Amino acid sequence: MSLPLDEFLGGLYRTFGPPKTMGESAPASDRPHFFLHRNFLGEQDLAILFNTKRCRYQCKFCALPFKSSREWIPEVGVLAQFRHVLEENRHAIGVLERISIANEGSVFDETTFPAEALTQITAAIRRLPRVRKIVLETRLEFLRVERLREIAAGSGKQLDILTGFETLDEDLRERVLGKREPLAGFLRGLDVVAAAGCELTAYVLFKPDPVMTDEEAWAEAEASIDYLHEHCAARGVPLTIRLNPMYVARGTQWASRAEKVENYQPPRLSDIIALAEQKRGQGIAVYLGLTSEGLSDEDRTYRAREDFTRRLLKQGIVMNGDGFVSSRHHLLPLVKADAATSGLALENR
Repeated sequence: MSLPLDEFLGGLYRTFGPPKTMGESAPASDRPHFFLHRNFLGEQDLAILFNTKRCRYQCKFCALPFKSSREWIPEVGVLAQFRHVLEENRHAIGVLERISIANEGSVFDETTFPAEALTQITAAIRRLPRVRKIVLETRLEFLRVERLREIAAGSGKQLDILTGFETLDEDLRERVLGKREPLAGFLRGLDVVAAAGCELTAYVLFKPDPVMTDEEAWAEAEASIDYLHEHCAARGVPLTIRLNPMYVARGTQWASRAEKVENYQPPRLSDIIALAEQKRGQGIAVYLGLTSEGLSDEDRTYRAREDFTRRLLKQGIVMNGDGFVSSRHHLLPLVKADAATSGLALENR
């Protein structure tokens, strides 16, 4: 007997829509870890997490390399993954406006992602006329101006470099997060982004240290966003912030650290939304990282805090889809937070 129509549709949505499972490893070398056609910041985006050799850094807070291959996956396998995604999304390719390419590491690290595969994939995207932007996730140290210009010319698209900045605090970056990326190195990479005419999307962590109070987490995240704005604006680099509420990723060194903190509390979603709203009000494009990517239990995420409700989560989801603030707005003089915005922020804190 067939399922009632509403149950059938609900099942399809959970399996193939935004709630689809994200934390599992790819079943074969010719399949990606994950892909999703989504409405993202007001645009039709196709996000792809390619299955390649795992990231060489394995930061203390990140469990993503655990599911990636220890072995090299050659060009033919990576290209087969892209073909598979295109086949699965063939009825929607005509409406796509951006394509996001990641591999749970750095797509410009040629020891993990075959360079020729990236060249062919980005060049092929030229055939999609509505796509105006390609988002490429990487650590900035792997960027070279000539390579970025080559990909931009071959694809005919605007490039947006997606990277994990996390925090401006050097001690937190090294001792707690294990980034192995000093700020000076990040800024050298930002110079490359600017010289190549690319945009930047940067992850900022909310409560990167489990010993932080909610108030300390707010102040640290705000300072990190302001730091990125200052340095991107000085270089003329359009900036978007992804504000990520920290979660406890199973099996990581950061998780072990959190377990030793008495009465550890994840961030509050209301704080993340309020800070994003405040920064948007000033002209900085901010969206929310609402998923734990299948790498954490719910009681170790913002869902465990006393403020969490489905209504609040929906508010965050709606924010991510509205495209309210452009990445180029922050190149203009910032609007100072007015009394109402400041009051809202304090009230939510």
